[in-house]
Amino acid sequence: MKVLLDEMLPVGVADLLADHRVTTAKAAGYAGLTNGELIRQAEQARYDVLVTADRNMPAQQNISASGIAVVLVPGNRLAEITPASDAIRDAISNARPGTVTRVARP
Repeated sequence: MKVLLDEMLPVGVADLLADHRVTTAKAAGYAGLTNGELIRQAEQARYDVLVTADRNMPAQQNISASGIAVVLVPGNRLAEITPASDAIRDAISNARPGTVTRVARP
């Protein structure tokens, strides 16, 4: 899967997802974009999944009409995310365009 990490997440999250092709929003040139524009840019660049901790994104954006899946992780600190890394990898592997998957804290 081609995965985009939202800029609110620590870069170290990419190491937890080594079985996927992960790019940070900053490395992709998407730093500072609004959520809607980030989703549009990610779709155009053919990312499969956007990983974020932004719990408001599904309410603010029409994810179901987009061509990208969103995986919501349990926090924006590596210490919060690491214990859920197996569940996050599973959510990414099973993600389908237009869906939102919320990964709970273990």
